[in-house]
This record gives sequence, C-alpha cells and structure tokens, in this order.
Amino acid sequence: MSANALQRAVFDALSADAGVTALAGAGKIFDGRPERMEPPYLAFGDWRIDDWSTGTEGGEEHRFEIEVWSEARGRKQTAALAQAVRHALHDAGLTVPGFHLINLRHLRTRTGREPKSRHIRARVEFRAVLEPAAS
Repeated sequence: MSANALQRAVFDALSADAGVTALAGAGKIFDGRPERMEPPYLAFGDWRIDDWSTGTEGGEEHRFEIEVWSEARGRKQTAALAQAVRHALHDAGLTVPGFHLINLRHLRTRTGREPKSRHIRARVEFRAVLEPAAS
C-alpha cells in the first residue's frame, strides 16, 4: 500500500535527521499520539489520499500531517521542532518502495494550544505525489 510505504519513508527520514532528533530526542516519533509520553515528540496525524491519475498513468496525491507536541508554555520549542520537520521533509528525495515520489512539499504549519492541557501542538502539513513504479 502506498500510504504505508510513504509513511515508512517519512518515518525513516525524520528518525535520521539530526535536527529533529536533537530537538525531540531519539525514538520520539509515533504512529499516533502516545499515552503517558512526555513531550516533545512527533506523531503522524491526519492522512488523506486522492486519485492523481492521468489518462495513461496512475498516481496518488497524499496529504498528511506530522504533529509536533510540546509542553513548553510558549511556542518557541514547538516552532523550532516544526521547522526541523519541514527542513527534513520539504523537497526530500525519499525512496518509497514500489513507487516514484514525484514531489514532497510543505503546505502549511498551524500551531495552537490544546484545550484542557498545557501542551502546544503544531500540525505540519505536507503534500506528496506518487506514481507506481513500473513492474
């Protein structure tokens, strides 16, 4: 499945990025928001796949979020980690097994305080276009 392959490539890129691990710590990237984990950490958020086929070629457009979680009272830690995520992924030449990554672009970053908690979350949204590799 393309989403699984792309998610794995994104996970590997973030895990290998020195800027991300310096700010979040090693082993602090999760498929969903973990329970009882103290921030800072990253979690995969919403993921959407749309058809991006042409008349002759198959293709998919993926829009996904990386959530950046912080417990800092201000936004400085969250902004720095969100910027590191953007730097690690924007225009990255990821290897996605079974697919050609046409592009990977940062779309927007939204930051806000989570209701009923002290945590600040940034949602770093990306757009990726994949085509199946010739078999």
